[in-house]
Amino acid sequence: MPPTIQDMNVSLEDARFFNEKIQTICRGPQQGHDLNVIRRYFRAYLHCWKTVLHLVRDAKGLGNDKAWVSWCQRWQTQFLGSDTSTVMDQLRTTRDYDTHQGTIMINGEVAAGLFPLVFVEPVNASQRRMELVTVANQGIEIVRELIATHATFQ
Repeated sequence: MPPTIQDMNVSLEDARFFNEKIQTICRGPQQGHDLNVIRRYFRAYLHCWKTVLHLVRDAKGLGNDKAWVSWCQRWQTQFLGSDTSTVMDQLRTTRDYDTHQGTIMINGEVAAGLFPLVFVEPVNASQRRMELVTVANQGIEIVRELIATHATFQ
């Protein structure tokens, strides 16, 4: 039986749960920034986030990697701007790296001497360092849009 939208929404809600944990810590005082805890929440978030992609792939019957990549690229062109498409690719690559090559790295820093921020470090040369809260929020919107549109997009 192919995955349902309800299955996808369960993984989306799980990703939202971990995103809220990340938001609470990262938006709190710098002394509360336990980077190990934040990294663990982000890894869990990435797992849930990427699960939505796998469920969509199965629901579309795109078991072949070439067919999935082609469909996904067309979908991104149709529904995402170039910046958001870059975020999707980076999240997917970061999850793959974390699963198969090594643990993802995040780092804290204080911007303008006032605001504590947490950054996701790139896992390959074509990526850029991104602020974690922004990336995680964008990732939620990406998979929400994917769930809403995948069934009707050819």
